[in-house]
Amino acid sequence: MTADLSKEAYIDKLLLQYLEKKKYTQASHALRLDSKALQSGQMTLAPQPDPKKGLIRDLIYYMTAEEDPAHYAKSFDRLATWVDDSLDQYKMELRRILYPVFIHTFLELVERGAPGEAAQLMNRYKRQFAENSAFPSRMRKQELDDLQGISQKAQVKTNRTAQAARSMRYPVKLSTYSFDLLTNFLQAHKLTLPLGIINEHVNLQVVQGKPAKLEHEPDEEEVSLLAGHMQEDVSTTNQKPLLLGLLKSMVEDKFLEMQAAKESPDIPEVDEDGKPLTKKARTALVRAAEKEREKRLSGASDRIEPQVPLPPMPEGLEAELLEDLENRVSLSDAALPSAVFYTFVNTHQSLNCVNFSSSGAMVAGGFADSSVRVYDASKGPSKGEKSQRDEASVLRGHSRPVYGLDFSPDSRLLLSASGDGTVRLWSTDLFANLVAYRGHTFPVWDVAMGEQGHYFASASADRTARVWCTERAQPLRSLVGHHSDVAVVCWHPGCHYVATGSHDRTVRLWDIRDGCAHRILVGHRAPITALEFAADGSTLYSGDEDGCVSAWDLAQAKRLHHAPAAHSGPVWSLATSKGSSGLLASGGADSTLRLWSTTDSVAGQDGQPGSTSGWKHLQSFPTKATPVFAVKFTCRNLLLGSGALTLRRK
Repeated sequence: MTADLSKEAYIDKLLLQYLEKKKYTQASHALRLDSKALQSGQMTLAPQPDPKKGLIRDLIYYMTAEEDPAHYAKSFDRLATWVDDSLDQYKMELRRILYPVFIHTFLELVERGAPGEAAQLMNRYKRQFAENSAFPSRMRKQELDDLQGISQKAQVKTNRTAQAARSMRYPVKLSTYSFDLLTNFLQAHKLTLPLGIINEHVNLQVVQGKPAKLEHEPDEEEVSLLAGHMQEDVSTTNQKPLLLGLLKSMVEDKFLEMQAAKESPDIPEVDEDGKPLTKKARTALVRAAEKEREKRLSGASDRIEPQVPLPPMPEGLEAELLEDLENRVSLSDAALPSAVFYTFVNTHQSLNCVNFSSSGAMVAGGFADSSVRVYDASKGPSKGEKSQRDEASVLRGHSRPVYGLDFSPDSRLLLSASGDGTVRLWSTDLFANLVAYRGHTFPVWDVAMGEQGHYFASASADRTARVWCTERAQPLRSLVGHHSDVAVVCWHPGCHYVATGSHDRTVRLWDIRDGCAHRILVGHRAPITALEFAADGSTLYSGDEDGCVSAWDLAQAKRLHHAPAAHSGPVWSLATSKGSSGLLASGGADSTLRLWSTTDSVAGQDGQPGSTSGWKHLQSFPTKATPVFAVKFTCRNLLLGSGALTLRRK
């Protein structure tokens, strides 16, 4: 053993003399430290079984690090050229390795103090990776845009995409043929930097056999730095407990109690044979009726107390809701709702969003000219006057296009979200602006009022959502975690949670009490464009830009159902029916409004869609040339829809 150590010491001495002669100062320092540790028997380089291999690896790293920065870019250029010149049967597989090597080469240049070379490298390859890669990803353009703004070493530590790249091993699948070609090329041409990047930052999955045929591989297409980095947090986040129950003292519970109090058991005087009922039989029927009544009221026993301060219900609202419940229509697969569709004409494609008041009497539209127009369908013509239904009340105050709208539960207030970064609160009694809420630094894409009013949430291009209350000008919570624009936001019926959908293709459920994400739902392959909760708050529905609609079990964080082609274009809006009926309405850019039955969906293993006997398409309502911007069920289960007439020239 002593002879072996003296031999190693002799080799170290020769290496040290060479490194000092070549002025590799960092490498020689590393060699001195590692050589002392090796001789003292204290060197442990797990998982490398041979300490010398770990030492040589460190030497290669330090030697490469002290090369001219231009060497980094040249190494990648050489690798990229070799891949492009490879045979077609290998080229498609070998291209998979280029993106992670490119990202880390760029970051190495920045960290070594060569921002100019890094910028040149980014400019040469950005378009290729963002648009013309073998497996293009919707996230790549955003990732490259994020990285392009890095010019200093300190920015690497604060940039979300850079940290995601540094903390994950990018998965790449190669056949044995392609793997052998790659390693032989890197070793033969002494491209130590790409080889080191692959060794440290790439998770190579080598599959026995020849390269696969050139075909679409969804798993490979969806790999992205941000999504891969996020997977580490998904399992932990989705194990957090949820408080999904509805609140006590709900108007619907009070309505059920009132209905039950009015009911008296209808006990017949005679049995099926026409004989008078005995006292025992009559008592049994009365008890059965009481049990049925208690069963209908049992849902109210599961209600929870609110965990956040809530204001009292506005005066008169409870009476209006009770009247609506009295006239609510029961829906089912066989009893579909009546529908009313509002079409905006002559908008010149400037209508961005639509929303309805809770009763459906008012319709508001947000326009690209920064205005909000409110139409009141309840206004009839006075004597000798023209109808006022087609006359809009125009609200002006924003300085950029309006992208989101929502009414308060009593319809006396209206929220608007704009590209100017503000959310404005309007009075529908005075048709005047009351408050401008400022806090976002980029356009606000959506806004949603809570089921009880008072609280509302906004979604912005600054990658955050914020929770506000109408009485304060500053946000109560900032919901930070999405890796791209937060496009849509939706309130849970129980008021404790807010759901957000993002361009990063994930849906998050946030607890407004602590501002933390309690669910991260991953599975969509396109930006999220619509969200809606089921009436009982246990299920969340989401739609995306590819026309897919998914149903999620929030308690188990599993997908119950996935309709991959619900629409032939983006899904702009989702709405669930009121009460116990399980109907879902979806409106899309394909100019159709569709109805779905959502009952009895059961999750399969590992969150995959399972038995979905109840999830089925019921009916489609096509429009002539009107993309459906918004759908909504009123409290009486009248289905509303709206969009702008879009005539295309042939």
